[in-house]
Amino acid sequence: TRWGCRRARCPWFAILPTVSRGDGVRHAARSLIIAVVTEIAEGIHKVDGVRVANIYIVEIDDGLLVVDTGLPGNARHILRLVGELGRRPSDVKTIVLTHSHLDHVGSAAALKKLTGASVAVHELDAPVVAGAELPAKGRRGMSLLIRLFRVGPVAADRLLREGDHVGDFTVMHVPGHTAGSIALHRADGVAFTGDTLLVDGRGNLVNADLRLSLDPTQATASAERIRALPLSLVLSGHGHPARQ
Repeated sequence: TRWGCRRARCPWFAILPTVSRGDGVRHAARSLIIAVVTEIAEGIHKVDGVRVANIYIVEIDDGLLVVDTGLPGNARHILRLVGELGRRPSDVKTIVLTHSHLDHVGSAAALKKLTGASVAVHELDAPVVAGAELPAKGRRGMSLLIRLFRVGPVAADRLLREGDHVGDFTVMHVPGHTAGSIALHRADGVAFTGDTLLVDGRGNLVNADLRLSLDPTQATASAERIRALPLSLVLSGHGHPARQ
């Protein structure tokens, strides 16, 4: 491809042509969103129709958990779908970010403002999400994208570490793609894997393009660590759900 990587493993392929049009990124992104919510498993919903990265809504004991928020401009679409589930914005209690890349955190600040939800991210990625640091990988390019997409910084309310729990899910620290990448794993084999382990168009589990990883060796080891789990359903940052 023009960008030197396969689309399934290189999510930035879908972002960059949007930037190049020069017709106002925020307006272009909004015009393309026709979001719908699909129940994947009991209490787990995927927000379909948003560009680039996946967004999930999970029903938990005290309300709703949102896993990743996609690009800027998604917050009101997420809340419309929350309404379709018969819930209110205040029912969104926690926003978990699997890592600090803008296609996953882009709407976190806006969603937090609209819901009052707490934001949870691994302690090593929290400074990037808060705008205190630039991403360690591709600083110049990522800085440009952050400005173009007007990604708002958001301070973490909860710093996650290996072994922490969010709802029924256990936090796994899976560094490599970023320093603070995480996965969420539940006892029944459901796993949110962020960009550490992806799903291709045929439903196969694949590693992300290592050229996008901060530490390719760590990224490979982290992906293998997730593969070794007793998995029943993989919900990755890009691609369709994969039942195992």
